[in-house]
Amino acid sequence: MTTRILYIDLAPRPGGSIISLAHLVKGLDRTRWQPMVILSQQNAFADFEAMGIDVARVRTPQWEGLTAGKQDHGGEERPAKEGGAGAWMRRGAYRARLWHLGGDLRRWRRDILPVTRALMPFIRAFRPHLIHLNDAIPLVRHGILAAKWTRTPVINHSRAFVPLNALDRRWLLPSLRGMIFISQAVARAQLQGVASPPRHRVIPNPVDLSAFRHPSHPAQVRREFGVPPDAPLIGMAGRITRWKGQHVFIEALASLRQRFPQAHGLILGEAGSARDQAYRRALQARSRELGLEAHLHWAGHRADIPRILPALDALAHCSVEPEPFGRVIIEGMAAGVPVTASAAGGALEIIEEGVNGLLTRPGDANALAAALTRVLHDASLRDRLIENGWRTVAERYTIEKHVAAVTEFYELALSDMG
Repeated sequence: MTTRILYIDLAPRPGGSIISLAHLVKGLDRTRWQPMVILSQQNAFADFEAMGIDVARVRTPQWEGLTAGKQDHGGEERPAKEGGAGAWMRRGAYRARLWHLGGDLRRWRRDILPVTRALMPFIRAFRPHLIHLNDAIPLVRHGILAAKWTRTPVINHSRAFVPLNALDRRWLLPSLRGMIFISQAVARAQLQGVASPPRHRVIPNPVDLSAFRHPSHPAQVRREFGVPPDAPLIGMAGRITRWKGQHVFIEALASLRQRFPQAHGLILGEAGSARDQAYRRALQARSRELGLEAHLHWAGHRADIPRILPALDALAHCSVEPEPFGRVIIEGMAAGVPVTASAAGGALEIIEEGVNGLLTRPGDANALAAALTRVLHDASLRDRLIENGWRTVAERYTIEKHVAAVTEFYELALSDMG
């Protein structure tokens, strides 16, 4: 019998969560599992259609203000400007609770309930045996509601630190047949304060090793960005937003060039919201102040990451806040590139200091520059990090291992039905 799985990911743009979901769906045995995917109308991600997967898209009001800078990660509104009735309401525990309750009710009416109603016809038409919600509970409330109201079993694949509120814990969490966490760090954060958590497992994200097995042409990539063939090239990949730490990368590059004057930097990623675009402009202004115009290259969003990464001499992960997982770390390892990473969150579960990568204090540009100097200067260290990095992904982060773990979890969740 073929088991129908409905995947719901309503992120507004392509990112690590949806790439990981694509790896999972790609690896499913289609004789056992029949997938369908629902995405946001705003998300241009087209890989599922390219695989021949049925895809539906729904309107997601919570993200429609994103490009205007009205919302941040998780669809939560920015804090209101201090002053006036709002500031008065937030002073004092009782008034603050009423203020937040009002905000929650507005979000439910404006964002969550309309999406719930949009999801339900697809659920009834596809008749899934199981719904797989592809983000943290506060970001998939509509999916849990739609599953409840259609009486469909549902699991949650939690990929973020977005905290649960009291309503999530009391009403939505008990509806789940299980939870998958992408790291121990996310599991600890999401289950904090939960007295009776549902069945759960930590299953890390995978990397598609086959994408890195094709012959790479580093010289061609370097020519594309105007980087000399013998110049040290340090890369950073990720959405341009402050917590990802591009400002740390720029400061570290300027410091690194004191030792390696020919060093170049490559930033892969783009800014989405107005706030992130302003951050990008500030980064560019700072790079000019540091005299990096000819040595810092902005690649924007790239779909050919496996082609670009092998051209690097090192890959820097620079997040200034804990990373839920750190997909770029395992991508760098798969590309055969030495990796440095911020010592927080999921990165601590991937990297063993000095064995398969180097760890630096989050936000410390001088420490990052020192780590990169070690990589560029010490050939034996560099070779060890590359060899052990590849072994790490081959042993722990393959699509095959990921699919086997997730489908085993599906079977456990479905076994509850008798």
